Amino acid sequence: MTIVLQITLFILTILNKTGGREISLKILNFITKNERFFYIDKIYDFKSLKTIQRLIIFLPGKGCEWFLKSGGCAMCGFAEKAHSIGKFLSGKDLVRLTKIAILMTSSERPANIAIYNGGSFLNENEIPIDAQLRILHLLFQRLDVKEVFIESRAEFIIQKKIETIKKELNNKILTIGIGLEAQDDKIRNAYLRKGLSKKNYENAINLLRQNGARSLSYVFLKPIYLDEGKAIEEAIDTIKYAFRANSDEVALESAFIQKGTIMEKLYNENKFRPPWLWSIIKVIEKTRHLGLVRLGGFEDEPPPIAIPQNCLQCSKNVQEAMQKYRETYDLDNLKYLDCQCKKEWLKLLKRN
Repeated sequence: MTIVLQITLFILTILNKTGGREISLKILNFITKNERFFYIDKIYDFKSLKTIQRLIIFLPGKGCEWFLKSGGCAMCGFAEKAHSIGKFLSGKDLVRLTKIAILMTSSERPANIAIYNGGSFLNENEIPIDAQLRILHLLFQRLDVKEVFIESRAEFIIQKKIETIKKELNNKILTIGIGLEAQDDKIRNAYLRKGLSKKNYENAINLLRQNGARSLSYVFLKPIYLDEGKAIEEAIDTIKYAFRANSDEVALESAFIQKGTIMEKLYNENKFRPPWLWSIIKVIEKTRHLGLVRLGGFEDEPPPIAIPQNCLQCSKNVQEAMQKYRETYDLDNLKYLDCQCKKEWLKLLKRN
């Protein structure tokens, strides 16, 4: 891949300087076989209190080490795909992919850059330390970028590494996402197979705060083996716990089905379905006053085969309202939604 990416980066650099953006995109799609490894979206920024553009970059690395050791988390299909692609990529290749993503989105001037690698960015067995630092230095050079977001398991968030990263990014805000998922130990580690202790989680949160970095905790709505009502309760309890543990933000991530996962197996056996959209709204309404609660999307790589839904009549409208909420953080986008299927959802909760 090294030579291919070298040539690709060279060609795209020339074309972008001469205004050949459409040709650049066609070349890139041909080389990557239409695999999307970067895109621009919109989110609400809590610091500037406005909607901003964010650059999302997918860097597979060598694949999630937790997945390679244990088989991974019960709901994650990205880890296997990241490993299948990443094993062919060197650290230099990951730097070149970052350069291409930055080059191809320079005109959008994103204020926030998020890197997802299907594992832990800070794990040197997944992304070599030299590649980590070169990638972060590239982001530091972008004057319009105010915040950099990466993900890591708690055990890789250590003092020396955070100091090094903060130095590389200089004055930019560093936020690290940690997959907490559930506050209940059995649900988190037996059902979701997360392999995370509360002690390690809390230590990581406190270390980030002590070093002037920010934390975002992922909270999972509807783990396997939980009914709808219990799933809602667990998500609310987990968000409360995350803020008690001093997490700066929470991202509510709702279950969707990816191939090759334990969750897919149960879905195909009619033993599991993603949550109702009404359930997601209820969790947001019950927890928003506690702190900054983001609403995660329903897209990932590989693309899900089933996502959270209501009925056919209202699902599209509710999903569009949720997207407006992600961009504006205005609860009015969700507050006045209604449909006949809401009665069915309420009956389900009573039966649970």
